[in-house]
Amino acid sequence: MAEGGFRLPGCSYEELVNIIIAYGTRDSAASPGDVGKLNAVHQSSASRTNGFLVEIGVLTGERERLVTRRGRELALALARKDAEGIRRSWRAMVSSSEFLQNVVSAVKLREGMLYPTLQAYVAHAAGQPRNKPVMTGAGTVIEILKAAGLLREEAPGQLTATLEDGFGEDSEEEPTREPVGEVTLEAGSGPSLNIHLHIRCAAEDLDEVVPRLKELLRELRG
Repeated sequence: MAEGGFRLPGCSYEELVNIIIAYGTRDSAASPGDVGKLNAVHQSSASRTNGFLVEIGVLTGERERLVTRRGRELALALARKDAEGIRRSWRAMVSSSEFLQNVVSAVKLREGMLYPTLQAYVAHAAGQPRNKPVMTGAGTVIEILKAAGLLREEAPGQLTATLEDGFGEDSEEEPTREPVGEVTLEAGSGPSLNIHLHIRCAAEDLDEVVPRLKELLRELRG
């Protein structure tokens, strides 16, 4: 995570898609200026969003941004409008981002959150002020998690988490599957013990609660 907080995207999800496609499908796109020339994306949007793309593993590099293998796979899936490829590629990105995983975990722990509430939580967890550009970026994060199939809208504006299949099921690395809020303890061939934890706290406290809960679950399972 970058010093001073997590860098949120500086544009809408639709603009982010265009930026990723420009970086990932055109070999000559290595800078925000190149992206602006190659696609219908303003250069400033690409500049504001580069930090986020580096954070989640779409891009690498400091001065010259180079698209990663996973980033190129995502770009191609987005360009082809391949829904399954998009879902799989976004999940691979989430599997490597603790921040994005914690956002999904926060929704899971609350047993659902309203869209504006989750936007505010994302901004707070990222250490950013709740101004219009930040809230737009927070909304983009939510749309990414929806595209990954990790969040869904049960009703308009009401988001729930879907963690049954794990974050990174389709990535090359073996995913770490740690259920949030539930643990099963087994003793040999005897009966198993299921523990269900229901945590209720303010949205601004979730970024502290989630890591502690994960640590507790690891200790119980060990």
